[in-house]
Amino acid sequence: MSKPSNWPLPEGSTRLIMPQPLLEQLQQNPLTRGLYPISYGHYLNAYGHRVRRRVHTDYLMIFCHAGRGRYRAGKHKGHLLPGQVLFLKKGVAHIYQADSQQPWSIYWAHFAGDQVESFMDYLGISATSSEPAHPHGNPVLTLQNWRALLSDVTQLLNLQHERLNFDKGVLAAALLRKLLSELPLMARPKQADRKEFNLSSLQRFMRDNSHKSLELNELAEFTGLSRYHFSKKFRQTTGDSPVNYFTRMKMEQAAQMLREGEQTIRQISQTLGYDDPYYFSRLFKKHQGLAPSFYRQHAG
Repeated sequence: MSKPSNWPLPEGSTRLIMPQPLLEQLQQNPLTRGLYPISYGHYLNAYGHRVRRRVHTDYLMIFCHAGRGRYRAGKHKGHLLPGQVLFLKKGVAHIYQADSQQPWSIYWAHFAGDQVESFMDYLGISATSSEPAHPHGNPVLTLQNWRALLSDVTQLLNLQHERLNFDKGVLAAALLRKLLSELPLMARPKQADRKEFNLSSLQRFMRDNSHKSLELNELAEFTGLSRYHFSKKFRQTTGDSPVNYFTRMKMEQAAQMLREGEQTIRQISQTLGYDDPYYFSRLFKKHQGLAPSFYRQHAG
């Protein structure tokens, strides 16, 4: 089984390797043996990242969302640009590396399973694909509206913060299957002059990232719109600014945690991405009308 590179992780990057006992369960269980992750992660501004494998014993997917890199796999070679996914098949020697001037930022996953070849055929990665999304077995798939994938990717990455038992392994396998199933839809040309955004997808992205302090740039990037057009369209749709809407959503989540749980105010603050509990308390009072301690007493 191919191992992920031991390249030193820069700040903000992550790498998760499934424990061997869990892998054996996923390989044998009928719910997961068709397709399951072996390892996956996110490399940000991966300067100096370079991997060469003469023997490759699983499948690898690399999705570039910023910067660029290049690859060689069998008879195929080229550059990987933002919005493109590279698939490296089992048994094919390969080499890939980040560009020295514009190093890529990538999501990646090593995976295996009884149904992987069927997925490769479905995606058009196999040269014998009946209806290839990308002809002639080209290992690169170019996506158009790829930002809709980020909420599922975030949920998959967030599993690293939890205990990796079999239930979490089943969830990881299901999320990976969903991601691969959606890729052909993402490869369809997007409509010209796209001015809309999907509020439901954006709300899910916000919920999945409630432990972070998302800025306007990150929210606009998820929708594929400029800051100006995103802010204008969002206010027209919701009557609120994007950042304030996100904060209000987090304060509603905090209110639910105060009503239903036993976490301390400091714990709730940290769960929602606020290191300073006093700042969190001021925000909560601004949006809910009461300080967290009084709100808990009143709600009880």
